[in-house]
Amino acid sequence: MLHRVSCGSRWTYGVIGVCFKVVTNCKSAEEVSTRIERFLLEFRPDLEGMSKETYMENVVGLANDKLQKWNSLEEEASSFWSEIVENRYDFEVHRNEVEALKKLTKEDLLGAFDSFLSPKNSKRRRLEIRAIGAEGVASNGRPEVEPDKCLGETIDEKVQNFHKLSAGKTWGKIF
Repeated sequence: MLHRVSCGSRWTYGVIGVCFKVVTNCKSAEEVSTRIERFLLEFRPDLEGMSKETYMENVVGLANDKLQKWNSLEEEASSFWSEIVENRYDFEVHRNEVEALKKLTKEDLLGAFDSFLSPKNSKRRRLEIRAIGAEGVASNGRPEVEPDKCLGETIDEKVQNFHKLSAGKTWGKIF
């Protein structure tokens, strides 16, 4: 059974959002979507019940993370180029975000959660993208695997077959 779950924020061309990424070989896309919605419904009371001290610890931790020095020149340049490409030109974005964090209250956080994330809000906007493999997929949306093989072996076999088919073609080689 394979599950990979990650969550993070995104800011792309002026649109900010939360991104849930789930990779699984044993749940259908509909089941994953339902579980994310249930998580959001069940998480709201956790936020509401969070003590003031715990809330502040999280704010300070996020502020410290944003104020970390760059690990490399590439990381710093990448951040600056993102500002240029997305026409924001806020080269002190991390410091400015920390200044905004100082003013953010727990009530502000709950309000934003209710406005933008809560499944109870009928005006909430969301984009759901489902990428489902087509070959070897049963009608229930799960991959078909021979009883004596694990999914990893099946995938390895398909990758090897692809490499055999693409031999001699530059688009099929990994450099």
